[in-house]
Amino acid sequence: QESRAAAELAQARAEENSGKIRQARDAYKSISRNYSRTEAGGQAKFDYGRMLEASGKQRDAFDEYQSLITNFRNTPNFSEAVKRQFDIAEALRTTDKKGFLGVGAAIQPSKLIEMFEKISVSAPFTEYAPKSLLNVGHVRTEVGETAEAIQAYQSVVDKFPDTEYASDAQYRIFKLRGVKAEKSNSPVEDRAQVEAGLDFVNRNPEDLRADEIKSNLQRIEERSMEKLYNTGLFYEKSDKPDSARVYFREVVKNPSTPWAAKAQQRLNALD
Repeated sequence: QESRAAAELAQARAEENSGKIRQARDAYKSISRNYSRTEAGGQAKFDYGRMLEASGKQRDAFDEYQSLITNFRNTPNFSEAVKRQFDIAEALRTTDKKGFLGVGAAIQPSKLIEMFEKISVSAPFTEYAPKSLLNVGHVRTEVGETAEAIQAYQSVVDKFPDTEYASDAQYRIFKLRGVKAEKSNSPVEDRAQVEAGLDFVNRNPEDLRADEIKSNLQRIEERSMEKLYNTGLFYEKSDKPDSARVYFREVVKNPSTPWAAKAQQRLNALD
C-alpha cells in the first residue's frame, strides 16, 4: 500500500503543479482516505487540508489538520499543521466578516473556543498551547463570560509560569476582577482584585504594567471601604446598631481612605 500511495501522491502533486487544482485536491482526499495507514496517506491528508485552506474552506481545513495530528502523531508536518490551525482560528476570531446573510458572527464563540482548546491539547509543549488558552480567555471575555475567562487565564498562569503569556494572563485577570468588583456590592471582589494585582506585581516587578496596577490599588481600597461604609449605613438605618458598628470599625482600620473619617463619625453618633 505504501508504494501505491506514494505513486498516487506523486501523480497528485504533478497535477497540482500543472494547475489542475481540483483534480489534485480530489486526489489528495482520496489518497488520505484509501491509504490512511501509510506515510503517503498522512502527507496527502496535510496537502488536502492545505488546498482546502487555499480555497477558503478554513473550518474544513482545520478539521483535516486535526485528523492528521490525531492519527499521525509522528508526521513531519505536525508543527506546520498546528501553526496553520492556530492561524485559521485566530483569523476567525479577529475577522470583521458576518455570518449567513450578513447576520451574526462569522463563527459561534463556542466553536471558536473548541478550536483553540483542541490546539492546546494537541500541542501542549508548543507556544501555541498558551497562546490558544489566552485566546479562549479573550473570546469568553468578549461574550461576557467573566468567571470562565478568568479560569482560562488562570490555566495559562498555572501551566506556563514565568512566561510572557503568564504575565499577560495575570494582567487580564486583574482587569476582569475589577469588572466583577465594579458590579458587586461586596468588598470580597475588591480583595480578589487586590490579590490579583499584587500577584502580578510580585511576579513581574519590571513590567511597565506593574506601575499601572500599583497606582490603581489605592482606588480599589477606597472602593472597598465605600462598600463597607454603605453596608454599615444600611444596618444603621435598619435599626441594627451592633451590626453597623462591625462595618464602621472595619472602615476605620483603613485611615488612608476618606471613608474612615465618615465611619468614625457614625460610630461616635451610635455611641
